[in-house]
Amino acid sequence: MEQFEFACIGASTTEDERVIGRSLHHFAQLIRTVEDERERMLGRAHEQIIQPLERFRKDHIGAVKEGKKKFDKKTAKFCQSQERTLSLSSKKPEAVFQEADAAMDMAERDFCQASLEYVFQLQAVQERKKFELVETLLGFVFGWWTFHHTAHDVHADAEPLVRDLQLRIQRTRSNFEETSKQTESLMKKMMEVRQTVSSSSLCACARVPTESDACVCVQNKEVEAAEEGGGGVARAGYLFLMEKKAFGTTWSKHYCTYEAPARALTLLPYSQLTVRAGAAERVPLAGARAAPDAERRFCWEAAPAERERAPLTLQALGERDRALWLRAADALAPPARAPPPAAPDLWPLDDAGFAFVRRLAGELEARGLDEQGLYRVAGVASKVARLVALGRARRLPALAPAEWESKTLASALKAYLRALPEPLLTRALHGAWLAAARGERAARARALHALVRALPPRPRDMLRLLLAHLARVARRADRNLMTAANLAVCFGPTLLRAERETVASILELKFYNVVVESLLDNFPAVFAAEPPPAEPPDAPPAPPAAPPAAHNGGPSASATSAACAAYAAPHAQLLAQLARGASSSASSASASPPPPPPAARVRTLYACVGESEGELSFEPNQIITDVSASGEPGWLRGSLDGRSGLVPMNYVEPLP
Repeated sequence: MEQFEFACIGASTTEDERVIGRSLHHFAQLIRTVEDERERMLGRAHEQIIQPLERFRKDHIGAVKEGKKKFDKKTAKFCQSQERTLSLSSKKPEAVFQEADAAMDMAERDFCQASLEYVFQLQAVQERKKFELVETLLGFVFGWWTFHHTAHDVHADAEPLVRDLQLRIQRTRSNFEETSKQTESLMKKMMEVRQTVSSSSLCACARVPTESDACVCVQNKEVEAAEEGGGGVARAGYLFLMEKKAFGTTWSKHYCTYEAPARALTLLPYSQLTVRAGAAERVPLAGARAAPDAERRFCWEAAPAERERAPLTLQALGERDRALWLRAADALAPPARAPPPAAPDLWPLDDAGFAFVRRLAGELEARGLDEQGLYRVAGVASKVARLVALGRARRLPALAPAEWESKTLASALKAYLRALPEPLLTRALHGAWLAAARGERAARARALHALVRALPPRPRDMLRLLLAHLARVARRADRNLMTAANLAVCFGPTLLRAERETVASILELKFYNVVVESLLDNFPAVFAAEPPPAEPPDAPPAPPAAPPAAHNGGPSASATSAACAAYAAPHAQLLAQLARGASSSASSASASPPPPPPAARVRTLYACVGESEGELSFEPNQIITDVSASGEPGWLRGSLDGRSGLVPMNYVEPLP
């Protein structure tokens, strides 16, 4: 988990993705902290339980067993002596009786002494069990509590981060679902265009100024797409290069790019079957022409700028592909392009549009904004289109809930924003909005404030109107389940749209959502007259279950009171007692020295390993003496085994 790295598909990642990417490393730290304490507890088990029990068995229970053997031996000897004495005949002389009675008295005395010693050993071992055995197990129980206390501290420290991570995962999942829908839609469009182009006849024919005067027909859409290629690369793709050898010719596959400004063709030998690339070659070109007399179809010749070098014979993947390569190499004059016809369904940002949005937003707010999935659940397409048409004609009817559902009004509002000639946040600022979304959260509010002020007046007024309405919707998220993040998923692709729909633009949808969510979260600040103050960068999360660092300093009443509020009543009582002692000592410093107060004592509840020289290390159930308040909130100062240092207050309990 510590070594796992998430792959990034796209130009950059959102803040949510960066947090999720670091989450596995954080999980590994949490698990390691808890498991290290578990191993520490189990590692001490032999020393804390097994060895004391073995010593108890050998020293005390073993002594009792030896005492029992002695008792059994003396008992047998006494009984045998008693039977011998009682079995003597009454006719024996008196001296025999006296000798027998003396032997029996000695055996009885030895028996009584052995019995008393055995009974004492039995009583001693039973009494020792009550404190030695229980104390041994109590020490292990304290270690067991230390393990669970560590796990509890880890949980308490990590819970806010885990809650935040859950929200980020939910937003990332929503972004993925929206991106998947857009990608599937784009794939369908591309396949439909490809099928249409394949089935349609060639509709544009142009003369190529070549020696053979060959006629090459070019599909208008594909030519325009080639001309609109990004950067200085006019064309890129696979070509087969003819190479003349001693015993014939060979054709090798190359990945080629043509740079229009430099008029240079770069050839990189590459084949998907061998997955092995060679050295790239860059050839400046003087011109290009079709090569209809070549031994293969779809060939064309590229004339190098170096006159001593022979022309390159290249084979394209098809007739249209060859035409596009020739167009990129300026062999074809670009046809005059007619201006694109205005889309009939576009609705400019006019007064009718403002009135339409105000009317729909006001009606939705009047209904209470409590409908679940508002702006997420789509309305009936025919009713939405009819409502938009009525709004454009300034003939909006009475929006009765029985006829016009809330989902219809919400879908109509989004439909109007999608029908604008350009997105509300404008294409001119498209890159700047994305840059703000990719930046750090601390500087994002100031960047958004500057971008909002850079908007034209009417888009800025419409954005203010829309965000004010969406902010009121987000405030009812406990009822409608539409948080700022959910609303951003609905309105991100509407307020920001790339000029051309590509896979790269679809991968940027997550940043559209970040822009809208940030606008909602900082709505008053981004429209304020002055830019918001710069926030400090986010501090990295502290490691779980780590006690506060120790610093030198005198006791502080405010620090002590703050620490009292942070812990349970016994700890607060102890700190208050120590604080009163410190304050009374300070107030009477000018008078005669008071008698020293009784030294406070605490008992350790859990094991602790000092992280610095100023901190004490201890095991559970140890007594720390000379306890006093320290200058650090949450810490005490005490002595253990002749050493003085800091003690975390939540690891001890006061003793009377």
